[in-house]
Amino acid sequence: MKSNTIWKLLAFNAGFAVLEIVLFSRGLVNITRIPFAAVIAAAVSVGLFFGVNYWLLSSGDKPIAVKSSKFRDAQDYREALQSWKSSRNPFNNELNEATHQLDLFYQKQTALKALLGDQAKEPGNPFLSMSEDVQDCLFSNMKKIINRMTILDLEDQSRFPMHYEFIHSVLSQNKQLLTQYDNLIIEISQIGDTANMEDLHLENITEALRELRDGTPMTEVSQQLQQDMQD
Repeated sequence: MKSNTIWKLLAFNAGFAVLEIVLFSRGLVNITRIPFAAVIAAAVSVGLFFGVNYWLLSSGDKPIAVKSSKFRDAQDYREALQSWKSSRNPFNNELNEATHQLDLFYQKQTALKALLGDQAKEPGNPFLSMSEDVQDCLFSNMKKIINRMTILDLEDQSRFPMHYEFIHSVLSQNKQLLTQYDNLIIEISQIGDTANMEDLHLENITEALRELRDGTPMTEVSQQLQQDMQD
């Protein structure tokens, strides 16, 4: 259950209890003088209590009604992923893992910018361009998971294995991409100081990074970076 739903439940039930105390203890609804009205008031109170609580509990599990085309940043994707979590959804762990992957990427991206220093502010930096490509790829995969949640029928458990296989394949792709991205950052950290970076052939490095994004083994990318440093 989402935290905002819990707060709504607490606020409603506290207000409802206060209202009931005022109505019945202050004589506004007098059981002895107007028994019929008291019965009606009690019935309305019971109906209101259970009706509103049920509505809050059921609406609290509804996902964010935002088209994926309007997602602008990682926070939008995080909120969308988390909005699909509910007591009935069998893929809560997978949604948490997808959210963790987003957070992990931004931790690595922050480390990359710290390594680049002032170069991170320069337009067209090949390392940051590749970082943006990784981000776009992650966002695309997150959109696939969100779309799969949209068509998920919680009543049709026979299709859960199919959904499980698809979601885990996407998460696996993300894991491999993040591993490659981490290897890239390690390679950059081994290049040396900023002066050495400036001496590198940026076009060759850009090509090596593109191959990394497309799945070229990290050993080949490492060889390319080492060759650029020697030229």
